[in-house]
Amino acid sequence: MNEPRDFLVPDYFKHFSCKMGDCRSACCQGWPITITMKNYFTLLGMECGQELRDRLDRSMYLVDRPNEDEYARFSMRWDGECALRLPDGRCSLHAELGPEILSDVCDLYPRGIRTIPTTECSCAGSCEAVLELLIRQKEPITFARETYALRMPRAEKRLAKFETLGRETEIRLWFIRIMQDRTLPLPLRFGKLGDSIYRMDAALQKKDAEEAERLLANGIVWENPANAGETDAGHLRYGLRIMEEMVDQLDGRSDSIRDLGEEALAYFGNGEDAPEKYRAACEHFESVFPDWEIFFEHMLVNHMFFSQFPYQDRPEKLMEEFTALCAVYALLRFLTVGCMAEKTDEAALIDICAALFRLVEHTEFDRLASRLLRNLGCSSPEDVRKIIEL
Repeated sequence: MNEPRDFLVPDYFKHFSCKMGDCRSACCQGWPITITMKNYFTLLGMECGQELRDRLDRSMYLVDRPNEDEYARFSMRWDGECALRLPDGRCSLHAELGPEILSDVCDLYPRGIRTIPTTECSCAGSCEAVLELLIRQKEPITFARETYALRMPRAEKRLAKFETLGRETEIRLWFIRIMQDRTLPLPLRFGKLGDSIYRMDAALQKKDAEEAERLLANGIVWENPANAGETDAGHLRYGLRIMEEMVDQLDGRSDSIRDLGEEALAYFGNGEDAPEKYRAACEHFESVFPDWEIFFEHMLVNHMFFSQFPYQDRPEKLMEEFTALCAVYALLRFLTVGCMAEKTDEAALIDICAALFRLVEHTEFDRLASRLLRNLGCSSPEDVRKIIEL
């Protein structure tokens, strides 16, 4: 029995439920499922039907260097499906023995539990059921403490140290509120967020508690940069070139977005008419999904909370994390606009976004994105603004 605990959660959390066999892109499709030592020996000795026992005995194998957290894996079938998945899409373990017997990762996903600096939980944007909740929500996401009985992961350790003057959660939620400022279009919210991160980080590094308090209470006085929002053909060509080169490099490393990247690249091409194609695709996308900006806001806010932006557990500067967040948004725009240029169905849009967040939230994308942009010649604030304003 899992002990009830108080978690800081987003408002959609209580409505989430797994689609099980109805999922178009199951979480166990294409991903190696790792199980703990405890999970392994539990499954090895449990009583079950002969067919399930045969499946388990054939599919579980020890990893090369087993430890308590990553001891064994389930093998994948030739088609990338987990060997324990039934023809109707359900997990054979869940179907026969119930959720209590699931491995830790299968029981929790897409939920992500954090215990530092406080106990919180949210869901990954890589799950289509989560995105289906977000696309239907029109009001800004709110956060509150609620009680849930969830299977807790092993004790969390944070390797990177951050100066937050003991106000990390408040600071993170302040950044999220800036992303939710609907008086500004999304690209300009990034400008305000970047300035806010810079000023808050400066106050924290000086351990200036008064300035940090002032920022949290009153925000910053922020003015739109000159020519903000203006996207002439040269601007678009630069932004498209950077995104095309970024997608081209990611395609070679990521099964999650390879087909989508190739589809978007094929649509836009690299000819003189690429800006016109992009504008036409934008008009189509925004006419089919008039609330696209709200949906993108929700996905970005969910990602920020899920990943504990900008205090991810790695020794990166806060402005590097900000640049990575800009890359997430730019990729969302590029892939959705490009891949939806001749489509109108909501499911296709959700599948594109879920595939991107498979890459973003389950790899080291955030750590590498700002470096990749620099290598492509996109390093100055002005350059980053050009990809944000695509």
